[in-house]
Amino acid sequence: MKIKRIVLIGAAVIPFLAGCASQPISLAPVGPEPISRMTSGSKGYLQVFSATMELRAEPDSNTYFHPHSSYDIKDESGKVVRFVPNHASDMDEWPDEVILPAGNYIIVAESTWCGQVSVPLVIQKGKTTVVHLDNNWWPSSQTSSNQLVYLPDGEAVGWCGSMMKLSK
Repeated sequence: MKIKRIVLIGAAVIPFLAGCASQPISLAPVGPEPISRMTSGSKGYLQVFSATMELRAEPDSNTYFHPHSSYDIKDESGKVVRFVPNHASDMDEWPDEVILPAGNYIIVAESTWCGQVSVPLVIQKGKTTVVHLDNNWWPSSQTSSNQLVYLPDGEAVGWCGSMMKLSK
C-alpha cells in the first residue's frame, strides 16, 4: 500500500518538475487599456505586477513585505535591452514604472501560478501598458473576454495589444 502511494506521488510530481524545466509560457501580445488616457511625450510606459516574494522586515520581526520579482525586457530579436529590479527596496511593494520608446517588446517574468512567462508587449506613445502576473487583478465584468490576454490557467493578465510593425 505504501509503495503504491509513493509511486502515485512520484507520477504526479514528475510532469510538474518537467514543466518547470521547460521554456517560459508564451502569451498573446499585451497593450495599453483601450480607453487609457494619453499623456504627452514620445515614449510609453510599462508596469509589470510580477510574482511577489515574501521578505521579513527584520530577523526577529513578524512584519513581512512582498516586493515584486525582477524581469527582463527584450527587443523583438530576443536581445535583453533592460533588466528591471521591479522594486526600489525590500520594503517596496509597488512595481517600477519603466519608460520605453514606442514599439514591440517581450518581457520574461515570473507569474504567481504559472512560473516563468514570456509576454509580448506593445508600448504606445503616451500610454501605459500594464501586465498583471501576480494573480491580483480582476477586470470589470463589462469587459469583453476577447479584449483580454489570459494565462493557460484562465487568469487575465492584461489588455490585448496588436503588434505593430516597426519602421526602420
